[in-house]
Amino acid sequence: MKKIGQPRCESSPDDLRAAEVLPVGALREAAEPENTIAAVPRCCRLEVRASERASFTEYHLTATVESARTTAEAADELFAQVAAVIAERGIQPIQEKLYGLSAVRGDVMKRREAAYRREELDLSVPVTWIQGAPLRGPGFVGLQIWGVTPRDGKVGVRTVENAATGRGRLLTGRGFRMLHLAAVRGVRPGGSLADGAPAQAEQMFSNVGLGLKAHGFEYRQVVRTWIYMARLLEWYADFNRVRTAHYTPAGLGVKGGAAFPASTGIQGQSDGEECLMDVLALDSEGPQSAAALPIRRSPRQDQSFNYGSAFSRGMAIAIEGTRTVHVSGTASINPAGQSIHIGDAEMQSLETLMCIAAILEEQGGSLANINSATLFCKDHSAWEAWNRVTHLLKIPEFPKVCVLADVCRHDLLVELEAVATI
Repeated sequence: MKKIGQPRCESSPDDLRAAEVLPVGALREAAEPENTIAAVPRCCRLEVRASERASFTEYHLTATVESARTTAEAADELFAQVAAVIAERGIQPIQEKLYGLSAVRGDVMKRREAAYRREELDLSVPVTWIQGAPLRGPGFVGLQIWGVTPRDGKVGVRTVENAATGRGRLLTGRGFRMLHLAAVRGVRPGGSLADGAPAQAEQMFSNVGLGLKAHGFEYRQVVRTWIYMARLLEWYADFNRVRTAHYTPAGLGVKGGAAFPASTGIQGQSDGEECLMDVLALDSEGPQSAAALPIRRSPRQDQSFNYGSAFSRGMAIAIEGTRTVHVSGTASINPAGQSIHIGDAEMQSLETLMCIAAILEEQGGSLANINSATLFCKDHSAWEAWNRVTHLLKIPEFPKVCVLADVCRHDLLVELEAVATI
C-alpha cells in the first residue's frame, strides 16, 4: 500500500488553486488546472477546494452524478476521478460521506473499493452512507470528502477503532487532535439495535460518549454533529429531549460550560436504524494551537435552544490563522424561532441563504467562501425553486450535494448546511 501522506505529483501544495472544477477524466488529460475550469462534465462533476495552513493543506472534495446514466457507470467514473485526486495530492481523509439509495449501496461500495485499490489508497477509512433520494441521475447521488495533506511529520491522520463506535479518524496536528467518529448508531453491546426510536437515540448518545472516552476525548470537546433520522417528523421532539438529557450532565449548553456543538438534524438513514450520527471533537493544548469558537446566534436567528434544539448556529475552528466555519443545518426560521414564508419555496430558499450569508459575513467571509455544502429539499418543486432563486440572483456557485429529505418541521421546504474557509 502506498503512503498517501506523500503526494505523487511534483507540484507543492503552494501551487494548488483554491477552487477547481474537474470533469471526469480531466485529471490525467490536462496540466495543472486553472483557478476554475468551466468544463462541461461527462457523467459526474468533481469540485476540489483547497485552503493552505502552515503545516497542512485542507481539502474538500465534492463529487456528484450529473446525468441519468446507470449507477454502475456513474460510480466507476466518479470513484476513478476521486481516487486519482486523493492519490496525486496525498490527501489523508478525515470524513467521507456517500449519498444514495440503499438499493445501490452494495454495488457502489464495491466499485469504491475497486477504484481505491487501483490507486493503493487506505481502505480503513470509514464511510457514512446516507440514504438520500437523488434529484437527478440514477440511485447514487455523490460524495463529500474532507481531509488534509500534511507538510511535516507533526501532522497526520490515522484510523482508530473502539467497541462502542467502530472506526473513526484521528487527525494529529501541532498542539491539537481532532477526532471524527463515523455513523454511530444505537447498537447495544450485544450488537443489536435498541428497541424503539427514543431508546436508539439514548444508546447512540451513550455510545458516542464511550467512543470519545476510548480515544481520550470528552463530550464537552464535541464541536460538530451530523444527525440523521429515518422518521424525522414523527419523533423530533422526543429526540431533542434525549439529546439535551445527554448534553446537560456533560456541561454542554449550561452556564459556565462548553457551547452546544454546531449540528444538522435531518431525515436520513444508513442501514435500517432509527437514527445515526457523525461526530467531530477537538482537543487542543490552547488557543494558540487550535480553538473552537461557537456561533450561538446569528444576525438573523437567535439561539436554537430557545425552541428546544440543543445546537449552536455554527462553529469556527481556528488553526494557524485560518478558520474553518461549520454552519449548522439552516432553514427559514426567524429570530423568534418561527417558520416563515410558509408554502413559498422561493422565499424560504432566499431566507436560508440570507441566514447563512449573515453568519459568514460576521466571520469576515461570504457565500463565496463555502467549500462544501449539502442541500436538503422536501420535494422536486422546492429544488426547482432553489435553482430559480440562485440563478436569478446570481448567488455564487459553491460545491454541494443535493438530496430529497424532510426537514425538521412539516412547513420547512429546504435546509442547507455548509463548510466555509475564511
